Amino acid sequence: MDAYTVSRRIEEIAATGSRIEKERLLSELAASDLGKFVLNWAYNPFITYGLTAAPTPSDEELNINFRRELIEPLLLKLSRRELTGKAAEREVGEVMRALNPDGARLLYLVLSKDLKCGIAETTINAVMPGLIPIFSVMRAHTFDVKKVKSWPQKLEYKLDGNRNTFIAKDGHGGFFTRTGKRVLSLDFLVQGVLRAAQVALETTTMKELQRTLSQDNGRTLNFMLDGEAMMGLFANTGVFKRTTEDAVGAELHLYDIMSLPDFDAIGSVGYPLEQRRKMLVEFVRQAKAGLPENLKEMIQISPQFFVNNEAEVHEWFEKARAKTLASYLARGDAQKEAELAAATIDKETGKPKVLEGIMVKDPGGLYDKKKSYGWMKMKAEETEDLRIVGFYNGEAGSKYEFTMGGAIVERNGVLIRVGGGWSDKDRADCWELWKQDAALLGIDPLVGFKPGVHFELGRIKAVEATNFLGRLLEVEFHEVTPDGSLRHPRAVRFRDDKDGELETREAA
Repeated sequence: MDAYTVSRRIEEIAATGSRIEKERLLSELAASDLGKFVLNWAYNPFITYGLTAAPTPSDEELNINFRRELIEPLLLKLSRRELTGKAAEREVGEVMRALNPDGARLLYLVLSKDLKCGIAETTINAVMPGLIPIFSVMRAHTFDVKKVKSWPQKLEYKLDGNRNTFIAKDGHGGFFTRTGKRVLSLDFLVQGVLRAAQVALETTTMKELQRTLSQDNGRTLNFMLDGEAMMGLFANTGVFKRTTEDAVGAELHLYDIMSLPDFDAIGSVGYPLEQRRKMLVEFVRQAKAGLPENLKEMIQISPQFFVNNEAEVHEWFEKARAKTLASYLARGDAQKEAELAAATIDKETGKPKVLEGIMVKDPGGLYDKKKSYGWMKMKAEETEDLRIVGFYNGEAGSKYEFTMGGAIVERNGVLIRVGGGWSDKDRADCWELWKQDAALLGIDPLVGFKPGVHFELGRIKAVEATNFLGRLLEVEFHEVTPDGSLRHPRAVRFRDDKDGELETREAA
């Protein structure tokens, strides 16, 4: 096929509404060398050009045909960022004007990463398997103890950042979202990560890591890193979605590594998690030892722990939900934690942000390129607005013995103790409110830890003991238990603004 035939075939694919006919026409396109070239450069998720393509009409003077040997050098320079900015726009425009109309249109479609004919990577691979690499990362199911194959399991904190997968291909790299879209705001970190990989490759004695980073004796880097990008002091994760602003201050919290050939493969790939973790620890260690000071903080490794049973999983979940994001990011630096505390306040609740939850991972599991029970997540999935009907103090001997330990809320006739989610200031404020209610109810405010006290809502309203009691409290929880209680309930905020309506919603 020449450019004219390729263009007509693309138009025919766009015009038909029949899936079978689309696939037949696409099969013909993919069978030709030029068609295959156009499909690969337009749909390969690992190839990007760093510019927004603008259709530039041919001036029809030179009328040059769209040929691989003419177009590929330009695409290579763009994809390798050897040609960028205004210079890239100028050269692309000049080439489009020199091509004939079909060629100019084809180049525009390729640079747009979309032939605009109603096909996608999966459609292309259905007619020619393996032509387009499918970007697919491992994703987690909700924790289900019945799916645990054996104990112990590995546990990590679940971070509420932006999942970003770093791909190095033929010595060039880029960050991608979980759906394979390029994260341009992290491009300024690419050279730092490649430098870290080169340092690790040159200094490590771990053969598995060497083979993971490079499969041609160190000549080129081809590997994948999986993790979360966290903004820290700048606290603006929205910057990851923008293309015109660098995510300055971002840290990469890594939790997986593998070779690019493994990541490109289909199904369950790579070494078992335990071996991948050893390689990742070595990668980060060597990178930090060899990188300059201004780059060392960029690369972090997500902490990992062992859990031996379901009870320990739930204990770690409570620890995660009690750990502030500032504490996690500061890594023991008290001054940094104080700075981060001010920058990591939840705008909705006015409270410090906390970790999202935990991940439970099979240490012997391979990297499944799909949603898998090899990784399971536990996080606060829902919230409900529930009425406060009782109070209890902290445990005897604890710092909260003579102040607020928690609230008792009522849900469909079931009393639920909510002791988590309160800051020390919250507890002090609520203690003062409770003392006013206790006086109106004619009782001593020190009611102890268990069982505490609770009242019928009618009695609370009758004496107007509604400073603390009787108010709506937004409570987050992991799941409803068989007896109607809530697993891992935590206070989010008072919802006086919603008094009179009850709402249940799934958390975003």
